[in-house]
Amino acid sequence: MNKQINRKKSYGLMIIAMLLYGVDLAAVYYCTQQLYKNIVEITFIVVLVPTYFIIWALRGKEGKARELKSWVGNKKTLPVTAVIAFVLGLVCWALFPYMLEGGYLMMMGLGQGFYHWKLKNKIPGWGQRISEPIFCILILVFLFILAFPWVTGLKTVNQAEVLLRKQGLDEVQYAVNTYPHALELIYEKAAPELTMQEEKTDLYVFSALDNGKEIGVIVSPASGRIVAETPLSENLVLELMIHQP
Repeated sequence: MNKQINRKKSYGLMIIAMLLYGVDLAAVYYCTQQLYKNIVEITFIVVLVPTYFIIWALRGKEGKARELKSWVGNKKTLPVTAVIAFVLGLVCWALFPYMLEGGYLMMMGLGQGFYHWKLKNKIPGWGQRISEPIFCILILVFLFILAFPWVTGLKTVNQAEVLLRKQGLDEVQYAVNTYPHALELIYEKAAPELTMQEEKTDLYVFSALDNGKEIGVIVSPASGRIVAETPLSENLVLELMIHQP
């Protein structure tokens, strides 16, 4: 009877973890594609946790037991991997503050550490399932993605549009992103200068009307300032970027 109850708890937590992973993916998609139009990126790191879980699930009974003992039951393995993941995330965050990878890795480390030092011995029945630390990691990842705009201060497309409308521009429309070094191609003679902070992320390109004249506007999401504002009739490259098919 106890085995059946434990099995139900194990499968129940496993299902919740899978649902959480789906929620995390939806949050990542909304953040990267809707809020920032792919200014913010994330790579294969989002599949590390579920991939490990799938590999564990495909193993035989003895293999599962060894992995369970190593990752959940071992007093050294989990803390060490937690510290390694957090340090790697911290380094990644310092180098690329406007990408999700650093924060994602830090949450992996914090999730494992929080589980090992705080929850494993305090929640009845915990300390025997791989889905437990995975559950903790996915919860923290979701909270991090929600907090990302406030933590980084990175301006969304909508916030940039509001900024341009406050400048008195009409019919403001997002067009495309561009790399910081592309400014040298857009403005051959006098490319606008960027700060080190602004160079760490792509730039938004908008079309707008200024007193009836169509212009192209480049905004830095890192600083929230207008980097350049140019009539399209005076810049063929900018016009092609905005009106590309």
